[in-house]
Amino acid sequence: MKYDWDIFFEEKLMELSQEDFILDVGGGTPFQKRMAKYKNWFQGKRFATIDQDEKAHPTIVGDVHNLPLRDGEVDAILCNSVLEHLYDPKRAVEEICRVLKKGGRVLAYTHFIYPYHARSGKYDDYFRFTEISLRYLFRQFGNVEIKKQGGYFRAMMFFMPGQVVLKPLWEPIAYFLDKLFATEKHTTTTGYYVYATK
Repeated sequence: MKYDWDIFFEEKLMELSQEDFILDVGGGTPFQKRMAKYKNWFQGKRFATIDQDEKAHPTIVGDVHNLPLRDGEVDAILCNSVLEHLYDPKRAVEEICRVLKKGGRVLAYTHFIYPYHARSGKYDDYFRFTEISLRYLFRQFGNVEIKKQGGYFRAMMFFMPGQVVLKPLWEPIAYFLDKLFATEKHTTTTGYYVYATK
């Protein structure tokens, strides 16, 4: 089953894949995990990852708070589940904006109602973001689209014991209930996708 937030992500990722230089911020090894199935979309493009952990084997070792790139050098940026792990997300978004060319786009995802998930020795877990806070962080961008990743039932299911193992069962049920009760009209959600144009 493909959920509406997955459709949003794939539509926007396809737009990013049309650009020449795409930077995956905090992506570790290029095309790992969720990005593996989209690798063919980026054939013939310069797709690079940046991560501060050299053991993650990124294309570039560096810090998103101080990207080692020139102003306007990058055509598009992907920032998937990174902002909540940064001690200064405002500075990071300013850096993302700085290195993007005029008209460049960023596709980001970050959590709102979601369990604490730091990894000792790898990364911390600092923040959760509301839609208002995300609009503030991305205020220097000309156009900002925000898409919720589900509603109340999906958010609450992440706190259920054994949720990782049971996710294939509970996720479609939560999706159905969120649609049935129109919970996405309210503020409770697992997280937000942000698609912004400089």
